[in-house]
Amino acid sequence: MTMEIIYYLLVGILVGFIVWFLMMQREKKILLEAQMESSLKLAAAEEKERAREDSLKQYESAMKDSFTLLAQSAFEEAVAKADAEKENAFSSATESLSKSLIEYTKNIEKIEKDSIDRGARLEKTIEAVGELGLKLSDETSNLTRALKADSQAQGAWGELVLENLLQSLGFQKERDYSTQTTFTQADGTRPRTDFIIELPDNRQIIIDSKVSLTAWERYVNAEQDAEMESALKDHCQSIRNHAKDLASKNYHTLEGINTVEFVLMYVPLESAFSAAMKLHPDLYMEFATSNHVRIVTGSTIVTTLLLIKELWKREAQTKNQARLIEESGKLHDQIVRFLDSFQKIGHELNQATEAYHLAMERLVEGRGNVLKRTDNLKQLGAKVTKEISKNLLQEANQHHESASDSNDSE
Repeated sequence: MTMEIIYYLLVGILVGFIVWFLMMQREKKILLEAQMESSLKLAAAEEKERAREDSLKQYESAMKDSFTLLAQSAFEEAVAKADAEKENAFSSATESLSKSLIEYTKNIEKIEKDSIDRGARLEKTIEAVGELGLKLSDETSNLTRALKADSQAQGAWGELVLENLLQSLGFQKERDYSTQTTFTQADGTRPRTDFIIELPDNRQIIIDSKVSLTAWERYVNAEQDAEMESALKDHCQSIRNHAKDLASKNYHTLEGINTVEFVLMYVPLESAFSAAMKLHPDLYMEFATSNHVRIVTGSTIVTTLLLIKELWKREAQTKNQARLIEESGKLHDQIVRFLDSFQKIGHELNQATEAYHLAMERLVEGRGNVLKRTDNLKQLGAKVTKEISKNLLQEANQHHESASDSNDSE
């Protein structure tokens, strides 16, 4: 803001000077024109011009001095004001900075204290994690050695992975799936399946877990390209052999089970099967088309199992809809029967009402009606223990009197 004031002052001075300069030029032009009008007046005009020039020079000098003083004063005032504002701003900033530094120091001290505490806890955690890592590494090494050395252990590990997957997706053993089921065939053979998954409409699908670790472990740990290529070829052949062995069992034709037309061969190590597919892209279709074997990995088996759960949901919905339709029909029939019974009740109530009115007429209407004669017995001295309702007796007397009056008028 201060610099803007200085700027406008300087601009004002410059504009004033320009105005003054233009005025001077105009005056000189007028003088020259006067000299040309009359040479006789030249001397006087020159003298007058010199006098005017002197006067103008004095005026110019005075104006310059005034403008200079004014500009200097404004500049000094602006500088002083700017210095004062800077001093105030600096003091305010210094005070704010001092407070911030004090707060910052406190926070740093607190952070350092918390950091020391967290460091101690973190050190203990790292030690525990390190110990756990060493233990896990030892157990992993032991598992790897055991799996490489024993093909049956490899198969058991694959079955364990698959069963854990089934249970994590909500499948219940002996309800949704069964394991190690043995079937006795007509030829005397007794094939045994790894997993049988139940499907709607009393259908089943068989899943057999196959693990190939030996050649795959060689491939992963190979350092030379030739070793990697050889190990990968052996790994692909191992998967192919597993698939051929599974296809030869013809699980889809087992007696005593209504399975689908193919068997799922589960390969737990997805990276291992992906590497084999890169080497032999037709590996999957080789067995899917003619050998009734579909090879699945971790991701594809999850999709398959989720589809099976969806099929069961649809089956439950279909059964619920069928039951709803059946119950709706039963409810309709029950309502119709109720309406029939209700109409019968209404008819019988009408008949009962008519019978009631007829009986009442015989009791209370006419001359010498039953209630009147019964009351006469009491009047004649009959011993009674019960009294006839006063309302009924009154009505009977009225009917008796009405009938008597009618007979007398005739």
